[in-house]
Amino acid sequence: MTILPLILLALSPIQIDGSFDDWAEGVTRQEDTQYTYAIIELPNEQCLQQLPQQKVVEIGEYTVFFSPNNKGYGVSCKKGEKWISPYEAGIIFAPTTASTKFELRVNKPNVKMPQTPFSFKRKGDVRVVSWNVQFGNLLDDKDRGARILKALDPDVLLLQELDGVDTSETLCVFLDETLEKKWSAGLSKVHGTERHHQLRSAVATSFASKRNVSIDEQKAIYSVIDIQDKPVNFVSLHLRCCGGPTGEAEERRQEESTAIHHLVDNTSSPRWIIAGDWNLVGTTKPLNIVRAGQFAIVEAYQPDGLLNATWSDTTSSFTPGRLDWMLYSPETLKPVNSFVLDTSDLDTTTLNNSNLNAEDTAKLSDHLPLVADFELIK
Repeated sequence: MTILPLILLALSPIQIDGSFDDWAEGVTRQEDTQYTYAIIELPNEQCLQQLPQQKVVEIGEYTVFFSPNNKGYGVSCKKGEKWISPYEAGIIFAPTTASTKFELRVNKPNVKMPQTPFSFKRKGDVRVVSWNVQFGNLLDDKDRGARILKALDPDVLLLQELDGVDTSETLCVFLDETLEKKWSAGLSKVHGTERHHQLRSAVATSFASKRNVSIDEQKAIYSVIDIQDKPVNFVSLHLRCCGGPTGEAEERRQEESTAIHHLVDNTSSPRWIIAGDWNLVGTTKPLNIVRAGQFAIVEAYQPDGLLNATWSDTTSSFTPGRLDWMLYSPETLKPVNSFVLDTSDLDTTTLNNSNLNAEDTAKLSDHLPLVADFELIK
């Protein structure tokens, strides 16, 4: 019988995506030239950042505390005897939802992170971009927002966290000027009086839009758009944030997902794209409620091809995670290209050719744009 060593040198980097197909059987720790990896297993399904008591993991030169005792949530980190930011150590794991098994990665100290050549070339019939723009920053930081949108060149925008004072008119004026074609947009209704309750989702397009309907009592908007003379249904959603796998926030996410599921069930149409900020910090049940066996997930990675995380905040004790997801109808639509744009991954040539700065996506929002190109196959 062959005994596998505890730590193997990986031939290629591991994708941190919550899938373990790129791990050799029986291996729980390994490393490559830039990162050190570990598999973490729990006796029952829980969120690593919402544990009832802290879990300590020694990895590389770091001691990682999941749900540390002094907080009860998030991640803390020590290098030797010094407390450092989990972002300084490059801590990232997946999945960030409840599970019994996780893959963890940390940076090796003093190793320069690679930057990647990348092509923004469009494929297929329609490019869809889903993006949480963090309290309306798209319209507040217009120069940066314009640079990113010009590089992405979308046909349909599914936006979340437009500010309550933002309107379809102000959004379309900005898009018309930025992308040099005529846009239309529908926005969800404003709910409540506090700013975070007034945030709005939007569907905007340069194609012909036939219908815009705000989904009651949530930050979501449903639109029908004609693409190649075929009606395609779009939902831009922003589910309830925060919490863990149990509690009021998770229950609310499932209620909101159920309402979207009912919308789909009561609409006779074969073509759907449903995307946005699902805030999956508890379970994947909200996603599965909407999928209901009929929608597929767009699998998209950052330009380095190693991470599918769509959110990060270096000031937070929560580490990067996949909060933004896109579903589609696989019988009528085929994704032919997809990516999550993190401009910090891009090499200098790509940045210069696209008129981008390395810090653009991080400075505009704590969420990254999720991009997919589709062919209409039926």
